[in-house]
Amino acid sequence: MKKIFFITALTCLTLLTSCSNDKGATITGSVDRWTENSRLILGIMAEETQDPIMAEIPVGSDGTFSYHQKVEKPTVASIIINNPGIGMNRISLFLENGKTVNVDLKHVKEVESEAYGIEPTFTGDTKAESEFVNENKSIDPRDFETFTAFKDSIDKYYAERLERAKAIGNPAFEKDYIAVYDPMNQNARLVNYIPHDANLDSVETAYMDYINQLDFNDPVNENALQQYLITYGRFVQKKKEGGSATMPSLEELTRRTQNQTMLNNISSHLMFFFLMIDTPYVESVWAKYTEICKDESQINELRPRYEARKSDLEKVRNKAKPKDAH
Repeated sequence: MKKIFFITALTCLTLLTSCSNDKGATITGSVDRWTENSRLILGIMAEETQDPIMAEIPVGSDGTFSYHQKVEKPTVASIIINNPGIGMNRISLFLENGKTVNVDLKHVKEVESEAYGIEPTFTGDTKAESEFVNENKSIDPRDFETFTAFKDSIDKYYAERLERAKAIGNPAFEKDYIAVYDPMNQNARLVNYIPHDANLDSVETAYMDYINQLDFNDPVNENALQQYLITYGRFVQKKKEGGSATMPSLEELTRRTQNQTMLNNISSHLMFFFLMIDTPYVESVWAKYTEICKDESQINELRPRYEARKSDLEKVRNKAKPKDAH
């Protein structure tokens, strides 16, 4: 009898140990304005050794939920709320094995539109981490050994970029710099400080100083330069009172960039963006593009769009031709 009891106790202890080593993360919370046809989805990005996770979180009629998710290591998850009567929203939160995070999700109507956003309130073991990752959705802490290293890395980026903004010496620019800063894409969103149709003659010196100090050959600036060149092309087009907006962008790109990868990627982006509106100049612009871009895969990807635009242009030309007199 003692032997049987010992084996049973050992088995229970083994099971308990196994369970304690695989606690997973617990997510609890509530959603206001919950309806029966709404859905709450948990999403976790894929790793090399793992498939992505997409799981539906059951929600009670009162809008509350509690969900247990296995996690191998600290990671960021997304909660997607799809309410057919309000719309779809997403927030990020931080999960860690053996810890609980509570998130109350409130629908907040935007002042200047009819759309609703989500205002999350985090509590629980990973409150601070969840608040931080929700503000920095584009970074995954799985790239770092610890959450502290992850946070320190982003804080360092913020500090460096703030110093650069301060060096420009314009308080308004500094404020906007921080407002649009994206740590994953250090310069791209800042350029949106200037609308695409801006008159660069009247744009603040701070902006142009910022653009001119960017390295046109550094891949980290690729998205920022794409946005700038769109603005630049439209600016030249406006000053000339017509003509192609793409051609001056491509010419400015080749003037300031020697990095072939940058030339390939940025010229392809400009072509994709402008092919729909540059029909009268599609052939000359395409010729310039294929002279700049050496990446055949990108050229071939855009070729059907070009051929369609070229065909449209030929139809317009044929209609414009005078008919033969009889």
